[in-house]
Amino acid sequence: MNIFKWKPDLKPKFPNILEKFFGKNITHEGKDGEDVSTVPAVNISDVNKAFEVNLALPGLEKKDVKIEIQNNCLSISSEKQYEKEDKERNWVRREYGYASFQRMFELPESADHEKIQAEMKNGILSIRIAKKPGYESKIKQIAIQ
Repeated sequence: MNIFKWKPDLKPKFPNILEKFFGKNITHEGKDGEDVSTVPAVNISDVNKAFEVNLALPGLEKKDVKIEIQNNCLSISSEKQYEKEDKERNWVRREYGYASFQRMFELPESADHEKIQAEMKNGILSIRIAKKPGYESKIKQIAIQ
């Protein structure tokens, strides 16, 4: 017995709430082929003397992105409005759009809030957060017997 019949064209009524809860996009396509905004994927790595955070932000420039540290949290956000205008024959079609996202990460106690560098290159935002002295990763090799 099926309690709920799944339909592939079923769209959530409140995608922003669901996306915030799950941390990612529910579907890549909205009604009639409209794009639905997505939350950018993040890669985080713990290297010897720093943490490296990389986000794929195609179509955004560094002026569109805001990075803040507040209450021991790294916040990365963006808001962008855009306008598209097509003129054909005797009519004009204008489309306006708005896209935004925010990602927040709690920083570990080993993160040095004063030594953070950010760079935007080819649609990739790279953030390097230095570690405080004494918190460097130590690698110990184990011999296989």
